[in-house]
Amino acid sequence: MKILSIVLFTISVAFISSAQDTKIVFLKEGSKQVQTIDYSQFVSPRSIARRERQGIGFDELDAPVNKEILSLLSSEGELKNVSRWLNAVALITFSSVDQLMAKYDFIERIQVVKHSKSSTDKFANETKSLNYGMAIDQVEQLNLDCLHDLGFTGAGIYVGVIDAGFRNMDTIAYFDSVYIENRLLDEYNFVDNNATVYGFSGHGTAVSSCIAGEKLAPAEYGGTGVDVDLALYLSEDVGSETEIEEFYLVTALERADSVGIDVVNISLGYFEYDDSLETHLYSDLDGLSTISAVGVNIAATKGIFVANSAGNSGPSNISTPCDAIGSFCVGAVNEVGDLAGFSSLGPAADGRVKPDVVARGRDTWLIGQSGQLGQSNGTSFSSPVLAGATACLIQANPNRTVQEVMDAIRASSSQFNNPDEFKGYGIPDFCIANDILSASNGLGEFNEENLLIYPVPAGEVVFIAGLPSSNSDVSISVYNNLGELVLSEIVSAANAQVELNINELSHGLYNLFLSQDNIQVRRSISVIK
Repeated sequence: MKILSIVLFTISVAFISSAQDTKIVFLKEGSKQVQTIDYSQFVSPRSIARRERQGIGFDELDAPVNKEILSLLSSEGELKNVSRWLNAVALITFSSVDQLMAKYDFIERIQVVKHSKSSTDKFANETKSLNYGMAIDQVEQLNLDCLHDLGFTGAGIYVGVIDAGFRNMDTIAYFDSVYIENRLLDEYNFVDNNATVYGFSGHGTAVSSCIAGEKLAPAEYGGTGVDVDLALYLSEDVGSETEIEEFYLVTALERADSVGIDVVNISLGYFEYDDSLETHLYSDLDGLSTISAVGVNIAATKGIFVANSAGNSGPSNISTPCDAIGSFCVGAVNEVGDLAGFSSLGPAADGRVKPDVVARGRDTWLIGQSGQLGQSNGTSFSSPVLAGATACLIQANPNRTVQEVMDAIRASSSQFNNPDEFKGYGIPDFCIANDILSASNGLGEFNEENLLIYPVPAGEVVFIAGLPSSNSDVSISVYNNLGELVLSEIVSAANAQVELNINELSHGLYNLFLSQDNIQVRRSISVIK
């Protein structure tokens, strides 16, 4: 694991050994019992409403892991965590891989997690004490004050922060309004399987302040989404760096889905591990391969916008799950828009543009675990600055899909026509993004707000709903990121919904154009294979 901020810390490492270890047990496809499931048992009405707004239904991924299988595996040791999306469990057991594979025919594969423990809190002292100041520069850099002036400050939008801990957050004055106004939705520690999140690292406190920190009397600080409702999830085991942390992150995303979260911020990243044999390769960063990327991709298909820090390994590569097709990867710039030297670079291993955009990550104003206003560096902070702004954008445009919101933010950005591996599409302008999403012009008599392209991301087919009724046919053209035409089809406009077969497309990002009577609408689609 890597907390994606630049911090001062000391580490003393002590290795311990045990006869038992943690294993991530992946179950075979088809092992779930899905025939008679009432999916509303597993997600909140808020989650169902989020899906309905975006035209998203339930599928086998939403079904729980087979209870009979869980019962059998519990006899082998302690079930630490269960993931319905991955159809997998984290199992602490003395049994070997060979023993488990021989005994249970429902197991697809097993990953062994090797731990090395750290004796100190490696995330202390993440801020430097400075004079009081306001965060207006990082708000104005995104032209977010335009949305704030319209009254869109994140009210009613649910934001989940998945991090390493939220030390003292419940006692710091800058968060008083969150607790007094009952805007704390949920909190859970996926490492220890309890609700204790405040006694660990203060990294999540600083991250959360970029979104919801506020102190108006006197006017000292305001985050980018000061009125959001927050859920706090601890998924990071500060005593080790192993793939189990990616597994915990996925279970946190699943809980966020169940609660009805709209936006998730992940200021965590994974590449190098304690055991070099587990360390990812650059080729793994193809948006589909790592455990955490799979989880983020599924979260996107459920209608959740996932903002993710690019990493602080610049000029080296981004970490995962920032590579995920469903992730909105955020790099870091300073107050004048210059790239921060530590900001990790793209592209993803399959050539997709990463990071997607950049925001203030150099000398970002935030609140540290001591409750003091200060500045710190890292893509850990550019990501929540962007996440809070996105919550405001979603509040202003509640019926837009995740893909539409991503597309609008990219299209509003400073180098949209010439993205690169440094800043991606550049610095977003949220006033322009709002104009894009709220525009009513479309195909002929058609109101573009009715156009729905799903699922997001897509696999074998894309459904296009809300086409105009007209005597003229609609031409559909799909281009890859090199500008090459890869798919073309003409459909009757008399059909309200069209099924477009994309089975021949490889995974990646594509531009889809709908044309009718010399009027054209462009949308981006993500394809997962």
